[in-house]
Amino acid sequence: MRIGHLLCAALSLVLLIAPMSPAFAGAHTWDVNELFSNADGSIQFIELREAGGGNLEAGVGGHTVTSNTKTFTIPSNVASPTGFKTILFATASFAALPGAPAPDHIISAGFFALNGDTVRYNPYDLLTFGAGALPTNGILSLNRNLSTGVNSPRNYAGVTGTVDASPAPPGVPDGSAGSIPMTVEALDAAGTSLSISWDTSTCTANSVHQILYGQGSDLPASAGGTMGLAGGACGLGATSPFVWSPAPSAIDGTGLIWWVLVVNNGAGKEGSWGTDSAGVERVGPALDGSSGQCGVTNRNLANICGH
Repeated sequence: MRIGHLLCAALSLVLLIAPMSPAFAGAHTWDVNELFSNADGSIQFIELREAGGGNLEAGVGGHTVTSNTKTFTIPSNVASPTGFKTILFATASFAALPGAPAPDHIISAGFFALNGDTVRYNPYDLLTFGAGALPTNGILSLNRNLSTGVNSPRNYAGVTGTVDASPAPPGVPDGSAGSIPMTVEALDAAGTSLSISWDTSTCTANSVHQILYGQGSDLPASAGGTMGLAGGACGLGATSPFVWSPAPSAIDGTGLIWWVLVVNNGAGKEGSWGTDSAGVERVGPALDGSSGQCGVTNRNLANICGH
């Protein structure tokens, strides 16, 4: 009987200890927390978040993250404590972006569809979204509650950031290389109403145009100098012509109003202002040479169409 009692005690001790071992680590309180994609799906991330504050939810290894067409098997467990931490799955192109936290795992491009999909952490959680719900402007992401906001990826080490995967805007064709130059027509004798037309077919990514204008005194004194601005006409869209009414008047004594037509990608990037007579890219008043008008925060000349 004494041996039996000892055996029973030993078995009880094993049963008490076993749930604390790594083989019995939890894994069921992870939620699909945030989804992000650019316009072609080459830059994407999925963020899982431990939602219950459990510090022993480390047993994610062997579980899968899936979309309707693709599967990724998590290769290993994570280290405890796990409470409210996040695991970041992202494409290689995401990992190469400035400001991107290092992904915990690399997934294939186009892992989830842009026009609606179900992303699962199997078998415990899923996030389903329909057509039009997922932002693809390269700035906003989709949250668990289907709201959108500026992307905020965070890896398991706690490193977070915000990436800019918005496309570089093209220029506005200036008549070179067979394109159609911008033209203007006065709709009244005083020139207070102008019809401005431009080439909408050469650079098809020209979706949001804006006019930037200044007085004669805002022009640089020499080629390559900074151009001042008096204002802008924002949100012209992609349709030509645009009726500018009332157009601004010259008030600085020079008798001159000038303007340039540029592309705004809708996510804070501005395209080329074109080149001056010396072939030098025109430079606006902001530190990076952009206008600072119409929600623009920087200029990107990487898209050479129309430049």
